[in-house]
Amino acid sequence: MSKKGFLLAEETLKIIIAIIAIGFLVYFLVSLYLSAKTSAESEQAKATLPFIINAINQSSSSVDIYNPKGWIIGIWPHAVTSGFGPFQSTQIENPKTCNNIGLQTCICICSSDSADSCNSNGVCADNMGFSIQGTSITINNPPTTLIIDKTTKTISKK
Repeated sequence: MSKKGFLLAEETLKIIIAIIAIGFLVYFLVSLYLSAKTSAESEQAKATLPFIINAINQSSSSVDIYNPKGWIIGIWPHAVTSGFGPFQSTQIENPKTCNNIGLQTCICICSSDSADSCNSNGVCADNMGFSIQGTSITINNPPTTLIIDKTTKTISKK
């Protein structure tokens, strides 16, 4: 039996184990980064929603929102479309967060336009009878200016 073939198999096994270990390390680091990013964005949402509520209470006609970029401001319950093409379906959803604080309707800032995202890392409050023009408003290209119309009780994006 040749020793050259045995050493080749041994070295190949070491390389495969090293690649698997590096893969796990990369996965762990990416997961840690995304967790920290989501946590920071959740804290930004917790600060932004009271800012919007204060603007409504102070009869401001507009408010500038800066964070969290890419998140959704929505009035719940509302219709949410999921799927694509012929497999699309529309359902009326309401986050459990709103139900838990005893609200029939609420305003929420969530990472996406779904009740599940509001439950996991969103923040909700009483919408005080306001509605949003359209289904939701995306916070993109900060600052996002929200127009608050007290007479029609609507919030829209400028």
